[in-house]
Amino acid sequence: MHQFASSLFSILLSPFNWIILLLIAAWLLRKRPSKRIALFLALGIFLVFGNPWLFNLYAKKWQAKPVAIDTTKQYSCGIVAGGFASPDEKDSGYFNSTADRFIQAVKLYRLGIIKNILVSGGNGKTDDNHFREGAWVKGELKTFGVPDSLIFVEDKSNNTQENALYSKQILDSQNLKPPYLLITSAYHVPRAALIFEKAGVPVVPFPCNYTAGRGSSSFWDLLPRPSVLMSWDIYLKETVGYFWYRIK
Repeated sequence: MHQFASSLFSILLSPFNWIILLLIAAWLLRKRPSKRIALFLALGIFLVFGNPWLFNLYAKKWQAKPVAIDTTKQYSCGIVAGGFASPDEKDSGYFNSTADRFIQAVKLYRLGIIKNILVSGGNGKTDDNHFREGAWVKGELKTFGVPDSLIFVEDKSNNTQENALYSKQILDSQNLKPPYLLITSAYHVPRAALIFEKAGVPVVPFPCNYTAGRGSSSFWDLLPRPSVLMSWDIYLKETVGYFWYRIK
């Protein structure tokens, strides 16, 4: 039920889907004024949410600012938010587009900034019963020289709130001293840091995996592009989720 609600939530927070629904409405509506309103709304959504300049501006304001690595600071544990590994058709793992979380975690460990690594996250999907992301990532960390004894895996969670709750259980059981370094995508930091803090897990965010909002702009960025529509989905989901947890 929770997975269904999460999927429905994602569908509803998609400008692309808004346009599709409005076009369907324009086709079904019989009155010409209503048809025009639906078509103009669809066009307006495309012009606003398809604008690369506006998208990059929002991404830059929303996502956490880059953090310089300070080798004078040390943390007992780095919490790496899962979701950067996916299963293939043979139930073997591979790194997906958010793999920078893994890269930065290994880098921070090799620099001596984090002493332990906690991979927090199950599959995020209830239909991937044969692939456990945490176990696969642990194997990858070991190939990069991270000792087995310094790797902890939390593979029961399917969302960020469960990430925080299950991570707290492991951190408390291992007597690891807070605060902890939270390593996750820049767009995920505002919501993730809030949820971890509310769960009683003091964290210092370390944003990575920047996918927007850091490049320079040009005149052509004012022209709408269909591909930009899809990029809004994750930012709208994160924004609504953030304010939802703020008022809970």
